[in-house]
Amino acid sequence: MNNNLVRKPKKDEDEFEEEEEEDLELDDDSSSKRSSSDVDPRKRLFLLMGIMVGVVVLILLVLFIASLFTNKKYEYEDIETILKEAAISYFADHPESLPQEEGSVVEIDAANLVYAGKMKDLAEYRNDGVVCTGSVQVEKAGTEYLYTPFLNCGDNYYSVELYNKIESDNPVTSSGDGLYNFNRGLVFRGENLNNYVKLDNSLWRIVKIDSDGYVVLIHATGIDYYQPWDDRYNEERLFESGVNNYSISRISDYLQKVYVNPDEENGETILSDKDRARIVSYSLCIGSKDADSESKTNSEECSKKAKDQKLGLLTLSEYLYASLDPSCKSANTKSCMNYNYLSMDDEWWLATANKADTSTVFKVNRNGVVTAVIASTYSKVRPVIYLNNRVMYAGGTGTEEDPYTVK
Repeated sequence: MNNNLVRKPKKDEDEFEEEEEEDLELDDDSSSKRSSSDVDPRKRLFLLMGIMVGVVVLILLVLFIASLFTNKKYEYEDIETILKEAAISYFADHPESLPQEEGSVVEIDAANLVYAGKMKDLAEYRNDGVVCTGSVQVEKAGTEYLYTPFLNCGDNYYSVELYNKIESDNPVTSSGDGLYNFNRGLVFRGENLNNYVKLDNSLWRIVKIDSDGYVVLIHATGIDYYQPWDDRYNEERLFESGVNNYSISRISDYLQKVYVNPDEENGETILSDKDRARIVSYSLCIGSKDADSESKTNSEECSKKAKDQKLGLLTLSEYLYASLDPSCKSANTKSCMNYNYLSMDDEWWLATANKADTSTVFKVNRNGVVTAVIASTYSKVRPVIYLNNRVMYAGGTGTEEDPYTVK
């Protein structure tokens, strides 16, 4: 045996193990490649489409949430409020531009309010492509200012004055309950009428709309306080029976107090500051009248007037004309209580004095019958006001449960 033969070295066991592991890894890789290549292409397409749809939905959701904060769609009434508040802010910076005389008006349009930085362009408050124009009229009413926004969005929306809304809801009639043409105005007559108006602090009823569009209102129930018409010493009667001259009467003083500085013990705060800006001064007819006079045109009552009144009283003719009873002729006719919405379960004063003497005046009793009584007796006061023709309709149908409301 030849001992010089070189023997081939034996592979180390560890090397064999490593080679086996490498072979296994190669087998796994090739197997996975084969399995991936064997996946159905349609499944891969559906998976890809699902991912894309999910991304789109996520994007749309993000955009929707962002739009809630960055692209709010305002209601038309909200835009009117924005116009009004922008005008108030503008004139607070420019008080010299406010109207200076009672009843005078200035107007500013939306473009100038945008230029002054008081609001955005009107188009930015809507996201539906509706084109609107707007302006605000400012009228001096005593110590207050009435700000009236006007918004015109074509067929989609436009601001409506209260008197126009009342007229459109109540077509003029010549019979039955409703609105009648009378004495160059429109007058409500009858018993069952949807002519209620809610102001900030109180409920009223519409008496008429005059030729200038002023809405004449009477307090629905009267101030919850009984007041003499007048209680001064009367030379003819020789005692404190009162003098039936409205210009110097206690009731005239009382209404002035209620308007300027209401006393909770002697009346009610029937008008808010906003309400005071909504009403206008007017000439109250305070002439006297005979109880048997059959005139209902206010011709006798308006022979004498008290000018620049904010709160007044109803005249005798106005009460009589509201009745639809054909036999209602004069203050002496009890049937004037019939078919008359002004009648209520309480007694209240009229502005009209009895022409027969110097101490008696007309009132409506609890049954709705007109009577002439001593001025120093006590009855309720139902104030009458004139709403500005620029007061805008806000809502309501005119019923007692859903009265007209104003902006």
